[in-house]
Amino acid sequence: MADTEVSAEGVKNIIKHLGYEIAADNGDVFTINGSSGVKILCAVEESILNVTLPLITVAKSAITHAVTLDMLRSDNGISTSHFELIEQGGEKYNVALMNYCKLQELGDDDTDDIETAIEFIELDAVKAHGLLAGLGN
Repeated sequence: MADTEVSAEGVKNIIKHLGYEIAADNGDVFTINGSSGVKILCAVEESILNVTLPLITVAKSAITHAVTLDMLRSDNGISTSHFELIEQGGEKYNVALMNYCKLQELGDDDTDDIETAIEFIELDAVKAHGLLAGLGN
């Protein structure tokens, strides 16, 4: 299934082949329905697929020193993704998980990498929700 050139359309074709539904399509940026029902934002930039899963929007004051340390600890159960704080205007952050994979020619190896990035971010989200449960909305 090698396309030889990385493109957003090629990545979307692989994602659809893997059984995921494209929920919204804006070219290089699109949203898929994850297997657990969550919306996952995907963006193709050159040969990189960025995968983002928004978790919760909270007041900036909720992101305390202790919460930040929990998000950064290597033993927090988040295996491949990393947390990102995205300013939402006013005094709020959206806390999101991010993952990515570098693509080469959209062949079998890239198909495996795409599937792994999506599956791992969904698994990491379960652990992340546990870490962030006390923050509220």
